[in-house]
Amino acid sequence: MSDQRAPEYLEPPPGYGPPGKGPGSQRQRGTGPGVASIICAVLVMPSMLVTIVPTMFVALFTRPDTGSNGKEWMANFVFLSLPVLLGLLALTFGLFALRRSPRGSIGWSAAVAGLIVVPVEAVILFLPSIQRGQFDVFY
Repeated sequence: MSDQRAPEYLEPPPGYGPPGKGPGSQRQRGTGPGVASIICAVLVMPSMLVTIVPTMFVALFTRPDTGSNGKEWMANFVFLSLPVLLGLLALTFGLFALRRSPRGSIGWSAAVAGLIVVPVEAVILFLPSIQRGQFDVFY
């Protein structure tokens, strides 16, 4: 009877070992943050649909019958809380991907796209309030 043992490898099998050394690791550095940047940038506008209902309740309960009570800022704060968070995440991920990935790579292109989309959305969002001369969105 022969002694059957597992074959001994001189090098680890494919898919194991340090990242970037196996045959299936074609992903470039910075691709993840670049894609996260464009995803966060695209989700800024739809996130306003999520915050619109709580904003309406805040505007309903903080608006006085006559005059001003100094709490008009609360509706704007609730309305812009999630979009601003996503915009800041998009900017952070975009800058991180720009520094980390080589120029012209997928991560670099996604980061540039995310860094372009966020200011365009900010202009679209704040242009009506700038034209009116006041920052209140719901008053």
